[in-house]
Amino acid sequence: MRKGWIAAAALGCIAVTGSAVAGAAGQDPFKRLRDVVGKPTTPAPSSSPSPERPTRRPLPAPTAAAAKPATAASAGGLFPDQGVHNPVHAAHQSQIVFTRRDLGIGAITEADIASDFTLGEPMYFRVFTERSAANALALANNMPAKDVYADGVYYTARFTVGGQSFDTGIFPWGNRKDHETWTTWRGQFVNPGNAQLTPGTDAFLELLSRATAAGVLAPGKHALTMEVIPFANTEAGGKLTAGTVAKGSFNLTVPPGIFKAGNKAVCGPGRGGAGTAATEARALSEAKRYWDWPDLTPVKAVATGSQWKITVNELTSIPIERETDVTIYSRGAKFCAAHRHTVTEKYAGGGTYAPGGISVNFTPGYIPCGCLD
Repeated sequence: MRKGWIAAAALGCIAVTGSAVAGAAGQDPFKRLRDVVGKPTTPAPSSSPSPERPTRRPLPAPTAAAAKPATAASAGGLFPDQGVHNPVHAAHQSQIVFTRRDLGIGAITEADIASDFTLGEPMYFRVFTERSAANALALANNMPAKDVYADGVYYTARFTVGGQSFDTGIFPWGNRKDHETWTTWRGQFVNPGNAQLTPGTDAFLELLSRATAAGVLAPGKHALTMEVIPFANTEAGGKLTAGTVAKGSFNLTVPPGIFKAGNKAVCGPGRGGAGTAATEARALSEAKRYWDWPDLTPVKAVATGSQWKITVNELTSIPIERETDVTIYSRGAKFCAAHRHTVTEKYAGGGTYAPGGISVNFTPGYIPCGCLD
């Protein structure tokens, strides 16, 4: 299926990837995406769970838990989840721990858990919960777990620093079985090598963007608290939350001058191998023509793609068009954004391509405003 493209006299707004949310101009693009993901659709057969699985049989909790009153969920209406994986999980149930390496559940040890980090260095985390997200939502709302729309589970990461709290969005991940069964999952804040793309970088960048704009992440050492809060809908409709299911704290040292263009650890990739100044100028011009975020002003485009992806005619092998990634950066009073689009050019013959436009669909994101200077 061909993507839709912005053309000179065509589409009138930019839409969030994979969604039909016209008429919501000005709304936070992450929230628009989560609203769509969280809306129940016609049930589809469950796909296989993601590969991270427990490495041994669940262990008993270290101490006996107090008896809980019976509810519609606890009286036989919960999914069989993974329970406690190992002693590290048992010791940190309902907690978030932070590490300097990306570690699977069978590899993490107490010695790997850290509490002090310097911004720009590798930062990872692992969430340990008492129950799966679907079960936690069911218990918190006194309902059978089967009525939770598990395919639409997403998480808010609430960071508190300098006396202010920032609710940030973790890009929706996982399938129904993951949200019905997983009692632990791993994420990343800063992954310089980008070898493993796990949840969290988007939320951390949103924190950096909002907190620096609010003046609470100046150079120096800061104490931060992170909470993870799952949300979903019921199969019949209606938003659900389970409240905080895991919480953790760490110290973050912010070096002077860390937020500057070209610092890939916190400001994202620079121009890729396919990028040119001309491509970026055209992409920024097209974005400005159809911009519908009144709280943000587009200021910069960076063609981040490493190469052009060429689509050819299946019969003749003659090129039809080519495309690569471009990020549109925008500035606002409370945060700055980085929306990743695709830029396309139609084949013009003789090995040349005609200037094109950018995709209607995009992946929303955030960036510290200092990175735009």
